[in-house]
Amino acid sequence: MDYKKQLLDTLITNTELAEIFEILKKEHLSTAFVCSGALRTIVWNNLSSQKTNLVLENIDVLYADSSESYEQFLTRKAIFSQKYSKYLWNLENIRLNDAKSIQPFGKDIESALKNVPETCNSIALNLNDAESTIISPFSLEHLFNFEIHPTPRFQSDKTLLEQYKTRVINKKWQVKWPRLSFFVD
Repeated sequence: MDYKKQLLDTLITNTELAEIFEILKKEHLSTAFVCSGALRTIVWNNLSSQKTNLVLENIDVLYADSSESYEQFLTRKAIFSQKYSKYLWNLENIRLNDAKSIQPFGKDIESALKNVPETCNSIALNLNDAESTIISPFSLEHLFNFEIHPTPRFQSDKTLLEQYKTRVINKKWQVKWPRLSFFVD
């Protein structure tokens, strides 16, 4: 099964996601990626025949801008929160984060996604006028099979694995999507 095609077919029909990418383009972040929870929610809701309302979700946006200062980043976050308050924005310039941060970090978007706790959330999408780009360093099969697995970074570290377990329990995803299976691997 071509999971990337299935993912793109599912995501490009979502009008809220299209609006989010229009906002990113308007704010000169056309190279940014929407990732993790919003994408996962669209897919799981689609597979469960549930409606999706991204207004209720965090909109995780990753971009890599080494020229942006921390002050400029904070200004950008404030602009998004005030000007586009319809959504709950979680913007992250991965070049400003490091291994001690609770946010994704890395030299590029793919390496940042490897630092997300769950494989089903280690996905990112960029929709721009020229083409669509999907980045998924781990199995999209987990996402489409309602499986929650720790990423290798969280699997290999006892402290991070405990954080992963606590996070999955606290998210209560199985209430909304009963078909989910939780793995420690």
